[in-house]
Parts: sequence; C-alpha cells; structure tokens
Amino acid sequence: MNLPRSLGPATGLPWRPVVVLTAGGVGLLCVGVLWPGTVVAGAAVTLGLPVLAGAAAYVLDEAAGEAVAAVPTSLRTRSLARLLVAAVLVALGALALVGVALRGGSGAKAGITVQLTGLTLAAVATAAALRRRLAEPGEMVAGGLLGMVLALTTAHPLQRWVDVFPSEAAQRWAGSLVLWGLVAAVSIAGLWAATRDPLD
Repeated sequence: MNLPRSLGPATGLPWRPVVVLTAGGVGLLCVGVLWPGTVVAGAAVTLGLPVLAGAAAYVLDEAAGEAVAAVPTSLRTRSLARLLVAAVLVALGALALVGVALRGGSGAKAGITVQLTGLTLAAVATAAALRRRLAEPGEMVAGGLLGMVLALTTAHPLQRWVDVFPSEAAQRWAGSLVLWGLVAAVSIAGLWAATRDPLD
C-alpha cells in the first residue's frame, strides 16, 4: 500500500510501544465502560489517560535521527506527519470516554477528553523539546508523565485551588478547564518552537 508522501515519516515510528501503550490505555478506559460508577473504574480511567498520552510521547522517537536529519524534508513537516498518529490516539481515547459517559449516565465523563488532550499535548511537546538532545525521549516522557499523574491524584497538591482531574458533574470543572487550556496553549507554543529546524 502506498502512503501519501507527506505521511512517509510516520512509517519510521516505534510501533511496538505505541501499540502496546495505546491498547493498555484504551483497555483501562474500557474498564469504566464495563463497570461504571465503581472505584475501580474511576481509578482505571484516571490511569488510562497518562498511559494513552505516554503512547503519544513515543511518536516522535527517531532511532535513525542523524540519517533522517539529512533528508530534504523539514523537521516540522516530519513532526507533523507523526503527530497525526498522536491525534488518532486522542480520538480513540475520546471514543472510549464517550462510552464511559454513556454507561455512567453522566455527560461530565466526556469532559475528561479535555484532560486527555492536555496531557497528550504536554507529552508530545516535552518529547519534541528533549529530542534536541535524545533521539528517543519517549520512554523518559511516558514514565515521567505517569509518575506526575499518580503524584497529582494521590497527594492532591493543587486541591485547594482546582480539581485537576474532575470526573463528576459536582466537581470544579471551570478551574480544571482553564488549567488544561493553559497546559494546551503552552504545549502548542513549545511544540512549535521545538519543531523548528536547527538552522532556521
């Protein structure tokens, strides 16, 4: 099967970690579909978000970075082709979260998609920045992201000001949406800067 030329860089993705983490993340989200309203489902959904975002962190890994840098395609163009895969991962997660919302009888659950999008953008922006020094930053970013989410959900350091990962209608969604909007904006700006060609 011939891919469009613009999608060529996506063929060099490290598919194994991307597929394994995506399957794990979507599987955790599906726990919320199968057992809605339970403590296990809530924990699985919260854990599924950084696992999916961690899969997106791997899309910018490039083992043959020096060889690829010699091709006449710009770094930004190569990065955008790979980021289409990250967008597909977010879409899969969003689809699973719609299922969680339908089974749980609460439209608020679909709002968790904002958290997934913010985490994914933060993951790919961090990976893009680290790629300046590391050819394959995906593992480091995915592990760090998972650790950060676990710390935020267990220690609740920001609880006084905002619910970072709300999942119920009665929680403070307004502050959370502002927080994740800021994370997304900073991540997009960082991603734009990090994907600039070194000689620009």
